[in-house]
Amino acid sequence: MGRWQENDMTEEFIRNCTLVKVPESKVVNKKIEQAYQEIRQMQHTAESSKENPNKRRKICSIIAKYTSVAAVFLAIILCFVKNPALAAQLPFIGHIFKDLEQKVSYQGDYSENSITLPVPSPENEGQEKTQEKILSPYQAESGNLTITLSEVSYDSNAIYLALTAENKEGFAQDAQADYLLYLDCQVDMYKTDGSKETFSEATGNSLAFKAEGEFLNSHTFKGIVQLTSHKFNLSDYTSCDISFLEFKQELTTGKTLTGTLQGEDETVCFTEYDWKTYDGNWTFHLDFSDVQGVEQEINVNQTNEQGFGIEKVVKTKYEIYAIPIIPDGKDPFDYVVTIWDADGKPLESHGDNLEIRSVYGRNLSKITIYILSWDDFMECKGNNSYRQPERAVYQTTVNFTD
Repeated sequence: MGRWQENDMTEEFIRNCTLVKVPESKVVNKKIEQAYQEIRQMQHTAESSKENPNKRRKICSIIAKYTSVAAVFLAIILCFVKNPALAAQLPFIGHIFKDLEQKVSYQGDYSENSITLPVPSPENEGQEKTQEKILSPYQAESGNLTITLSEVSYDSNAIYLALTAENKEGFAQDAQADYLLYLDCQVDMYKTDGSKETFSEATGNSLAFKAEGEFLNSHTFKGIVQLTSHKFNLSDYTSCDISFLEFKQELTTGKTLTGTLQGEDETVCFTEYDWKTYDGNWTFHLDFSDVQGVEQEINVNQTNEQGFGIEKVVKTKYEIYAIPIIPDGKDPFDYVVTIWDADGKPLESHGDNLEIRSVYGRNLSKITIYILSWDDFMECKGNNSYRQPERAVYQTTVNFTD
């Protein structure tokens, strides 16, 4: 934590802190009790040191300083209890990446490779806010929703954002998932020559459709958004504009529909669930002209007698994938590529793309790649993954060096 200056502790700040009713917290109570135990111990030492005035003055000075620091610390706690959204963004309270990087479906050590974005300055607090007003470069308000970006991490073909969403009216309490917000976003990527390339749901090449994380309370969500595509390399661009056009939650309510599948006589039933949608426009600009993508590529270019093989393997900061070679006359969508680490364990998917694998916490000095038919993969995944080598139509081993 940075040093607090005296002018930061304004009279209004202290007054607001003292008026807050602090909820019971075992952690806070324990820390306060530890502080008082240390103070009492120093007081006891001071009383036993009356024969040494200099030593007694030194100890009393330490006690006074310790008590002042404890008072400031308590005031800070009170302030953040009153403003939990601010607390979630401050480094000594905890980064979003650090809190969630092992919980999302695309695990990675984002907290070790992140850039912290400046949060809104305190003078903005209490100001009148208007529709779609930009509160800071990394905070925007539209309707009842305020979106704040607090951290960003870059990969060679992906952007990872840590964000909070604050809803004045509160989020839906009957949502199916308590760990995500669906979203619609448009990303305008600017190239070095000044031209622009747009990625969106409307153009059929959207980079993201959800934020994974958790709800801190009925009004606040914190999460990570993975903006990724293997159709671009970040080094081809200098900056981007990210516009979130809507956030939404799938609810538990809905209507039941019945019908028959084409060519089938059996009647099937399914539920069309309701959605709670938050429309708006939350736009942010990111400049990554100085960002260097980390990517290692190994050309394999080998096939077996049946024509199955691997063209190349690509490993980035957070993921690894292999480009398969499928024989003419075979449908590439009928086959799945899996990758095993040096310890002989299959890698997990990195997000929603089945064949993009996570490198988080794995030994990749040597990898083994398998190509399986879709039906064999469905039978040989999860607890049955050990059967993949015997069912693979192709396999090869690739060694990586740092």
